[in-house]
Amino acid sequence: MKRTKPVKVLAILCAAMMLLCAASCDKLKQLYNGIKDEIDDLANQIQEEDGSDAGKRGTYDFVSHDIDGNEVKLADFASAKVIMLNYWEPWCPPCIRELPELEKLYEAYKDKGLVIVGVFESTDMDADARRLISQNGLTYPIVRYEDALKNYSASAVPTTLFVDASGNLLAKEVVGANDYDGWKALVDSLLG
Repeated sequence: MKRTKPVKVLAILCAAMMLLCAASCDKLKQLYNGIKDEIDDLANQIQEEDGSDAGKRGTYDFVSHDIDGNEVKLADFASAKVIMLNYWEPWCPPCIRELPELEKLYEAYKDKGLVIVGVFESTDMDADARRLISQNGLTYPIVRYEDALKNYSASAVPTTLFVDASGNLLAKEVVGANDYDGWKALVDSLLG
């Protein structure tokens, strides 16, 4: 019986494995492409849903009350180009750190069409809210979260929304605190 050289056997085995891998790779590629297409479709749906409220007409009107009980409504800001609704709470450290940045932004942009409205809900923390407003020299309006603001509901604080004077959502909500430069860049893009 003729003996086969180990090199030939190894070469045949390698060739057989490569053919199996190639066949498997084609199946893996098909599977990958199918999954990739599904992921791309889902990503497109999510992107469409994320922006679906942008430009919605008149659905974001509100009437609320400031910390002193005075009525504040969207119509009060009819001359504003951009209304920045910033949800915050007196117990939230990132919210508190952001307050001076927002005041600086408000002072820089209030004559350029920006209005900032701070929104807080904790009714048992009025004294803390008043102290923070005073400490930070806040001059922009601060209102309580009321049912009239439910269209703007925020699941976390700080959260910021941008609307125009007609109540049209201008941009996707921003969850988390920002500094002056970060807000400035976003406000500049919205003011055009």
